Amino acid sequence: LTPTRQAGVCAFYGECGRNPEVNVSLVASQVPCLSNTPARVASGTLLSLLRSVCPELARGDNDTTRVCCSYKQLNALRLSVGLSGAVLARCPACARNFANLYCHNICSPDQSLFTNVTRVINSTAVPGARAVLEYQLFYRRRYAEAAFTSCQGVRLPATGGYAISTMCGRYGAQLCTAQRWLDFQGDKNNGLAPLQIDFQLLPNGSEPGEGIVPLDAPVWGCDQAPGTDQEPCSCQDCAQACPPVVAPAGPPPPFRIGRADGVLVICVLIFAVLALAFVVAALCRRGKAEA
Repeated sequence: LTPTRQAGVCAFYGECGRNPEVNVSLVASQVPCLSNTPARVASGTLLSLLRSVCPELARGDNDTTRVCCSYKQLNALRLSVGLSGAVLARCPACARNFANLYCHNICSPDQSLFTNVTRVINSTAVPGARAVLEYQLFYRRRYAEAAFTSCQGVRLPATGGYAISTMCGRYGAQLCTAQRWLDFQGDKNNGLAPLQIDFQLLPNGSEPGEGIVPLDAPVWGCDQAPGTDQEPCSCQDCAQACPPVVAPAGPPPPFRIGRADGVLVICVLIFAVLALAFVVAALCRRGKAEA
């Protein structure tokens, strides 16, 4: 369903109505239309919104920035990322990395390179179009794990627990991994995902074939500021941001006289002096007694 794979080509575009397989969702479960076509030029209000929601994709001016999402899709992404951002806001780098996962997923002009649509149905909202119900996303494992690591230590002030525990389903914070984290995000039954997304994390050097190029985008560490007007995460939410712990000074070198223990030598000398004094005193008393 994604036969053309090259830079500047989409796998889907626009909205094709609600997903009939999703009954309960906190956000509108609008699914995209199958569209393996060239990316569209972003201009006007779409470009302005792109610079706000996905600034890394705003590569130039009105003539050079291309995307694979419509204004409606990008606005829906803004609302969805806003819900997650409220949980991750304590760490700007984490929030930015998390948003970028979906910015690339939905709006990247090179979408067809790392996206493989696997299931569609005829759209009832857009005559003649096919609505996407499921697709695969191919990410480099390094990219996914770096994004996950930047969020792993973020805490929820209300509970003191980790924010990641609310984003990893039944695994919680202790058993959560990058794969399980993304699997939960792509589960259509999680109350947020509008359709099923199968995340494939590939190690460096592993190629899936069929022209697929796994996404490997830049990631900010939690101890880095993603923007000039932002700060790195706090020490409470990011171990790497904590100041280095200065090791305590070691014990002073032992007191020595030559090669011998100095304290032992002094104790021996004191004992010898006392013993000598005792002997002299005893001899004096004996001499007086004989006189």
